[in-house]
Amino acid sequence: MLFELWIRGLRNLAEGRLRPSPGLTLFVGANGSGKTSLLEACYVLGLGRSFRTHRLARIVQGGASEFAIAAELADPHHGRSRVAVEWSGQRRSRLNGQWIEGHWEIARRLPLVAVHADSFELLTGPPEERRRLLDWGGFYVDTDFAREWRTWRRAHEQRNAALRQHDERGAERFEGVAASAGTRLTEMRARFVRDLAEHLRGPSTASLRQGLQGEIEVTFRQGWPDGEALLAAFARSRPSDLERGFAQTGPQKADLEIRVAGRSIREASRGEQKRVLNALVVAQGKVLVSTAPAGIAPLLLLDDAVAEMDEPGLEGIMNVVAQLGWQCLATTVDEAWAFEVAASRPDATMFHVKHGIITPA
Repeated sequence: MLFELWIRGLRNLAEGRLRPSPGLTLFVGANGSGKTSLLEACYVLGLGRSFRTHRLARIVQGGASEFAIAAELADPHHGRSRVAVEWSGQRRSRLNGQWIEGHWEIARRLPLVAVHADSFELLTGPPEERRRLLDWGGFYVDTDFAREWRTWRRAHEQRNAALRQHDERGAERFEGVAASAGTRLTEMRARFVRDLAEHLRGPSTASLRQGLQGEIEVTFRQGWPDGEALLAAFARSRPSDLERGFAQTGPQKADLEIRVAGRSIREASRGEQKRVLNALVVAQGKVLVSTAPAGIAPLLLLDDAVAEMDEPGLEGIMNVVAQLGWQCLATTVDEAWAFEVAASRPDATMFHVKHGIITPA
């Protein structure tokens, strides 16, 4: 749970701290007021990257050279934790006062799922976003995922370097390690997809699927032909890989196919896609809860919660949020809706956001 949040030097947000509700926290303000930047800060803290840009330098406040985000977290497994992310030319992460390598340990303490404007890329964009989802899932379903991913990535990059130099023996030298680690991380990704599909059919997402013409189907594409060992796939593709200078098969080519009632999600309406996104996010969180240590639940971020949602769909996601009992931070421009929701939820807290300044409503 996110107990307290402190932000400095990020986009247009004024320096300050806030304590969100353990249940629902609503942030109300006009477009450009800083609401999305607040959720972006939580996202950077939890995952070490932004959902709005690939370069953290772009989220530094105008006139500043660095930003810092810090928080106090609490959960039954880890107890109280103090975490921070700072950027001043490069990202650095800190846990309980100590600089740490990478960001994996903070991600375990602050698991989060999010729906934002760019989330539609998960459904209709290139495979990169879907691979991030696969890696998010693999990371939480198996504690060895991070190690296997790092081992595979290192061997994959070394093999690619050899391929660029047309060094066949050098490329072959790294294939055993890449195949072994790549096969294991692929098994973890596949396990996540099986669990995800189960929750997409289950009762936790039933109300979110109302209005869809059929079931949500997810199919995992591992990145090389089914039934073929990855090491054999490397050997088969090596002549072509040498010609092109990069690997054409392996976990870096994985994808997730999403369909509704047998049709590609790309053919669905925007409203149907928003329903599928909400269902995917809830199913993600359910997978995490079922595999993480007892008492750990995701932080749910909903940016512009009412956008592109009809009344039944909006009511569905808010009811699910209430039933699950997860901590949720939601933004909206619709003050009347926010007051109505806050009045119906005893665990709700509401803030106004104006010119980057956050004040209790």
